[in-house]
Amino acid sequence: MMYLKDRGIVINEPTMIARLRKKRWVGLSAPKFNYARPIAYGYKAKEMFEREPMQIEVVNPIKNATVSDLDALEKLISYYLKLIHEIPGKYPKIFKPRIIVGVPTYLNQVNKRAIRELFKNEGARQVLLCDQSVLSAIGKGLSLESANGMMIVDVGGGKTEVSVVSMGGVVVGKSINIAGKSIDSDIINFLRMKYNLIIGQLTAEKIKIAGGGIVRGRDLSNGLPKSVKVTEGEIKEAIGLSLNKIVKTVARVLDETPPELMDGILKKGIMLVGAGAKIEGLAKMIEDEVKIGSRVMDEPEFSVIRGCAELIEHSEKLTQVKLISNV
Repeated sequence: MMYLKDRGIVINEPTMIARLRKKRWVGLSAPKFNYARPIAYGYKAKEMFEREPMQIEVVNPIKNATVSDLDALEKLISYYLKLIHEIPGKYPKIFKPRIIVGVPTYLNQVNKRAIRELFKNEGARQVLLCDQSVLSAIGKGLSLESANGMMIVDVGGGKTEVSVVSMGGVVVGKSINIAGKSIDSDIINFLRMKYNLIIGQLTAEKIKIAGGGIVRGRDLSNGLPKSVKVTEGEIKEAIGLSLNKIVKTVARVLDETPPELMDGILKKGIMLVGAGAKIEGLAKMIEDEVKIGSRVMDEPEFSVIRGCAELIEHSEKLTQVKLISNV
């Protein structure tokens, strides 16, 4: 997802790329560099996932909130930046822009360095890295000068981060590898165990969002097509253990939160952001466990980009945000 000053959100696509499979040549005749040619990006690549022919592979270059395929990510970013440069505007294009990137709070330094270098290689004159939890809080309207705390539960695709934010920085928090994709895997495993039915990740994602319905897949016993009706209760049963781990993480972070910040958290409540925050019942599970009001932000999948937009449109706030790395 990308935001352009004075234009708003201009790119809203999945972080996926389809490319020709890399040929695994060996011997003296093997090419020194053998990067496969991309053929589709974003939604077009996602539509091909688990349906692609043998000579094509669909890659998600970011797994569990870390960079898993730098070459694919570089080609994806390069493609979208070229699209942005082609967008007409009232101001001349800046060929060396300043870029703000939202990154997971607990991303290691190797990945941070790789992301900075990637954007620098694409022509950015300055790259600012900001914690996604801080950006979500800014997008919600948290004052960067206020010492009041705000708790953000960010349920993404690869990780869930629970953070307490105050004065433009993260005070305390935890990260777990339980999020959208692992919850999809829970549904896949549940249907395999209960109905002997094999389905793909995209199908699991659809019935997770819909809360059940008719599911079509392959019968594990005979390999033939099979359909079953999955109820909302079964979906809750399948993902209940993972949701409970998220709830327990929220409780542990609250236990480590400084007492002086608890007043602000009690007043504002716990904010759920990220696409995974829409999972039915998660907010209520958290509220029942910790006895603090919990709610899903409006359009939670846009929470981080709204914070980026606030910093882009009001650049004077950049000096108030803590833990920003720049080059």
